[in-house]
Amino acid sequence: MVAMAGTYNFVSQDNFDKYLSAAGVGTIHRMAVTKTKPDIVVEVSGDTYTFTTKTAIKDVKISFTLAKEYECDPGTGRVAKYLTTMEGDTLITKEVGDPESVATRKFTDSQLVMTMTTKGVTATRTFKRA
Repeated sequence: MVAMAGTYNFVSQDNFDKYLSAAGVGTIHRMAVTKTKPDIVVEVSGDTYTFTTKTAIKDVKISFTLAKEYECDPGTGRVAKYLTTMEGDTLITKEVGDPESVATRKFTDSQLVMTMTTKGVTATRTFKRA
């Protein structure tokens, strides 16, 4: 199993603007978010994970315990309920009540690949382990 804790630096993104649009994020907020090159800091304590996404605009911190519902705004401007589980080296987050909204975070020794899907639109963001 790969150690997930660490700092990850932004490398690239694909289809992120279309994903945010499908998720209902407004044009101005979308323009700002798609231009950022965030770093992600992952902290792990037992089954509790904290993801801090650091950008020039603001930092977004999300903490959760595996297999327990939690509420947060993942940076879209909308608070919702989520449930995160783990399969191998991948964290899978589903929005409660919206089975089409899924995000996976696949960890390797060298990178983190986030794949997000909502309403049939999929985006990918890739980060290199610092």
